[in-house]
Amino acid sequence: MSHRPAALTQDEFAALVARYQQRMHLFVGGLVHHAEQTRDLVQDTFYDAWRMAQAGRPPFTRQATEAEQARWLWRVAYHNAIDALRRRRLLHWEPLDGIGDVTADHQSAWSFEDQVVEGDALGAALAQLAPEDVACLLLRVVQGFSAAEVAEITGSTPANVTKRLSRAKQRLRAVYQHQNVQPEEQPHR
Repeated sequence: MSHRPAALTQDEFAALVARYQQRMHLFVGGLVHHAEQTRDLVQDTFYDAWRMAQAGRPPFTRQATEAEQARWLWRVAYHNAIDALRRRRLLHWEPLDGIGDVTADHQSAWSFEDQVVEGDALGAALAQLAPEDVACLLLRVVQGFSAAEVAEITGSTPANVTKRLSRAKQRLRAVYQHQNVQPEEQPHR
């Protein structure tokens, strides 16, 4: 007879959702750029995690570490988002509520208007990068995962993640700077 690991309780799972939901929403939103679809994908990820927890399957047991649970959540969210992007190439997706881009809940000295403009500019720049590049940037820089953890989440190697991250930063910087060139600064053709 095998010993089955203790499943997370409903309260423990609710605490897990509370801990990661907003961060995951920002990550997935940075990949798919549609608020309603972002909410659906995050909900799907937590639903899959809840099913695993109810079955007492790792990493959603009391014996698992928080890091193991986080890597599982981000790996599933990443794959859900990539699948959605693949389907989007075949089907045109329209948001139901017209809500704009996903924005970070950060406070700064900038005015609200400046924050909106910068958020839109960054979102537009990210939208021009490959989803894999955006995932590496968001997971490594924003979410703080190590290169090894990003590799596990995305199904890559730490060396490839490091290369992709370096190239993605260069591409993001170039796209961002190009879109912020003032009309009088742009070269004449």
